[in-house]
Amino acid sequence: MNESRFKNCVMPLHKTLYAYALTILRNESDAEDCIQEAFTRLWENRGRLSEIENVAGYATVTVKNIALSMVSRSRPAFDAIDGSIPDIADSAPTPSSLTEAKDDLEKLRNMLQSLPANQRRVLTLNGVGGLSSSEIHHATGLSEDNIRVLLSRGRKKLRELFSKI
Repeated sequence: MNESRFKNCVMPLHKTLYAYALTILRNESDAEDCIQEAFTRLWENRGRLSEIENVAGYATVTVKNIALSMVSRSRPAFDAIDGSIPDIADSAPTPSSLTEAKDDLEKLRNMLQSLPANQRRVLTLNGVGGLSSSEIHHATGLSEDNIRVLLSRGRKKLRELFSKI
């Protein structure tokens, strides 16, 4: 793969890959480092890229592998959603509201973990990463129809689980 084809095929994936790395790493600086390393690896292996049918999928897997290795180096155990309390507008949150927020976050994490892997991945890319169906299609290789179905079923399942608590 020459430089112009690399720019046309791989470089447009930057936003999608960055959002995916951000969903895994939860840190903008780490996500930028991950993408930098991923593009370096993709450039170094550009000769093999012309043989690959789904370059976007290959790039996504590259980002995932780099991000997961970064997580394993920085933390002993990986959580898809960390247990930190989200930023609250009130400067002095009450202890009970902090406890409730932490409990809600834990419940959401458990509910997400109960979903099938594809639903969880697509919901995370869409909800946390802010990616559209077409961007998720390019990142995962799943069809846009399949993505819409996974989003719909995942949201429905989360609503069912929320209604039970």
